[in-house]
Amino acid sequence: MNSHISWRQPGRQVRTVALWSFPEDVLVETGAPDGSVLLLTRWGEIRVTDPDATTVESLRRMSFGPVSLENVLRGVADDGVEDLRRRLSALLERLQHVVVRSVGLDDGLGPWLSAVPLTPRAVFRVAPPPGDRPVWLSPAVQTRRESGGLVLEVPGGAYRVVLHRPDGGPLVEALATPNTVAGLTAAVDLPAALVGEAVAHLLATGVAVTGARTERAVATSVDAQRSGRAYE
Repeated sequence: MNSHISWRQPGRQVRTVALWSFPEDVLVETGAPDGSVLLLTRWGEIRVTDPDATTVESLRRMSFGPVSLENVLRGVADDGVEDLRRRLSALLERLQHVVVRSVGLDDGLGPWLSAVPLTPRAVFRVAPPPGDRPVWLSPAVQTRRESGGLVLEVPGGAYRVVLHRPDGGPLVEALATPNTVAGLTAAVDLPAALVGEAVAHLLATGVAVTGARTERAVATSVDAQRSGRAYE
């Protein structure tokens, strides 16, 4: 029996879910005598000192794949959850160059889109997408199929974006020309909440850009220069 819940069911309210994980090459070691957690990354070791039990469990679960940290926090007493959430958020801010940020739907099917850091200087600042300004894919974006997903990457960029499901393709096609979030939602058969989150993630990674149509030529020129420098 299939336990997954489709967002396409009539009358069902769609909810997006923030998911967190480490890249596959990051190892998480727990059980140190001092209680610290050691992260072994491609850019060296990171030791998390004096972590609380919820933080240790969060990091451990992130090493297995995308996880909702709100689910981890759900078992914490109400009078302590906000403090733990702040501490965990501050830690993940420090670790963002080794953290994969994903967005999914509450359908049990895992991530719909993931932003994977590629450099130790990767910074992820997600913000609500612009409501009235057009958005489009960076002209320097390269796309390829990999392990069943659609990969978007700007040469020399700090992030690679992976669209894990087949219905991500139409959104990429719609982003080939400048369009507002409302226009994109109307053009693809996807929930508005998911389109908004996807666009926000694409903008945060630099895979997509925004601005007036007259700014497209400037963005194209700048991206082309960056792409050229990446291969120098």
